[in-house]
Amino acid sequence: MKKNTFEDFLITGGIMIIGLAEAAHLAALFRELSFVECSGLLGGLTGAVLVCVAGILLARRHRAAKSGTGAGQRGGVDRPTLVLYGLFLAVAASQLIFICMGDTMYREKDMTVETVGSFLASDAVYQVNPMTGMPYQEGMPLRWKILCLPTLYGSLCRLTGLRPELVVWIMVPAAVLFGCYAAFSVLGKALFPEDGRRQACFLLVVAILLWVGAYGYGMDGFGVLFCGWRGTTIRNVIILPWLLSLCIRKKWPGVLLGVLAEACIAWTLYGLGTSVAVAAGMALAQLCCRKMAAGGAG
Repeated sequence: MKKNTFEDFLITGGIMIIGLAEAAHLAALFRELSFVECSGLLGGLTGAVLVCVAGILLARRHRAAKSGTGAGQRGGVDRPTLVLYGLFLAVAASQLIFICMGDTMYREKDMTVETVGSFLASDAVYQVNPMTGMPYQEGMPLRWKILCLPTLYGSLCRLTGLRPELVVWIMVPAAVLFGCYAAFSVLGKALFPEDGRRQACFLLVVAILLWVGAYGYGMDGFGVLFCGWRGTTIRNVIILPWLLSLCIRKKWPGVLLGVLAEACIAWTLYGLGTSVAVAAGMALAQLCCRKMAAGGAG
């Protein structure tokens, strides 16, 4: 599978938003912008990127139509594949309902909502301690301070007028669940190219495993269904499976995007975390396979 899929574009768009949020967040930290200015900057950057992307897509569509290279016809989907996809959609819908119930979050040692609220109330980034409501008496580690998710969530609250609880506890986890299945969908296509039935079975198995893992703290299912707003959850269920698919397809520029995205949202080994290890392991495995193949041919 050489071509980029819809899921690739979707996940890349999410990573671009994370990158823009990081840029606005760093501007607020080091240029001492107010949070109103910070969220306005993020909104402006996002709008500008959307206009550019729309222009590029329209140009590509016009060029494809002019050259007559439209999408080819696809074959039909057999009944067992449709049944598998139907079961997957039923399981995924049950998980979405579970998230939207709104009382299933796990908040131990997590102050994301309070941090977002302090940004909105103080009109500043990391100036007021959400635990005390007073200015920080001691500085926080820079690696922690530059993580951009509170700024992204706070900007969504300010631009939409929604409460932090609704954005952080429901809207973001619902979006993360959707992104999770987009990432595993493209991974399934990389593992089982041209085999729709196995791709559907793969997604169904992933959905069931997420439910099974919901009952164990630290499992990916628990992260998606109980604390989907956390950076580690986004890394585990979106960035890593997408990164694996990119490595299988040898799309290394996208791998770099995944590594940078993790550095912006998760406090892991000062930014060089799991994504780097996975990418390095996949690259090493492919190198060893090529050498073994070359040795066998010789």
